[in-house]
Amino acid sequence: MQTLPSLMIRPGRVTKEYLGGQRQKFVPPFRLYLLTSFVFFLLLFAFGDSHGWFDLRYGTPSMDISIDEETGEITVDPGSVAQDPSNASLPPGGEAMEENAGSIDGPDAADSAVETRADDTEENQEAPWLREDGRVNRDRIDTSVCTGESADDEWCLGLKHFVNRVADAYENQGMFFANIQNWAPRLALGFTPVLILLLIILYPFYRRIYVYDHVITALHVQSWMYILLGIGLIFFWFGQNWFAFLLFGLPPIYFYRTFRVVYSSGRILSFLRTGLVLFGLTTALMILMLILAVLGVVNTSPVAGYVS
Repeated sequence: MQTLPSLMIRPGRVTKEYLGGQRQKFVPPFRLYLLTSFVFFLLLFAFGDSHGWFDLRYGTPSMDISIDEETGEITVDPGSVAQDPSNASLPPGGEAMEENAGSIDGPDAADSAVETRADDTEENQEAPWLREDGRVNRDRIDTSVCTGESADDEWCLGLKHFVNRVADAYENQGMFFANIQNWAPRLALGFTPVLILLLIILYPFYRRIYVYDHVITALHVQSWMYILLGIGLIFFWFGQNWFAFLLFGLPPIYFYRTFRVVYSSGRILSFLRTGLVLFGLTTALMILMLILAVLGVVNTSPVAGYVS
């Protein structure tokens, strides 16, 4: 019971005493890290569920998908997307193609078809990115991403494919956030080696300070961060945003005091190292969030086959 109060209000003291041999009265660092991270992500996902982040439905108002929890049956309400069942099997622009096919005859058919495709391309380039039903205009993607001579290059085709997957994620926001929910705890583990590496770089020649000491320090600091973020989420939940943002100003103070206590470093060096660590962790956070977004997009696919 001494671990959490000391960890929260006495920066570095738990780490110092644990490294000094007083380990019986404290929760093992790795177990503490797992416990606090589990509670934080539990609160985060509960907060997301309360705000509808992880609902398996489309992000557009004209299309709803519901899943029966007992049978697993998917019910789709397509709204205005499939008002005319006769056109359900036609690709985008299929109606215009049928009309053109019926009206074009004779030796000028090929030239007229080319002109029609050119007119369709110009029209697609001027069309909005979103259709009236709220879905992404895929024709606009095909005519706006990598046009010209490079349109058939492999990297260009790959870019078009990725942009279409981004469109899938927009139209299937529930599945996108479900992928975020799946990958976030795994990628969060990447902060531990990043923080350990930063501590090794910042304290390279300290006597009787080994990699093990940096590992324990990193685990305790991250456990404290998870507790702080969990408390902040609770205040966000109850609408006390001002206090939640106030809590986020505590990490610089905590890091500074931890370096002073654990490593017995001077005020100026501790201040500089605090800034470097926070900069490194912020950079790592942005990189991990970018990777998380890419993984969420890549793993998102339409629930119903005709959606995309």
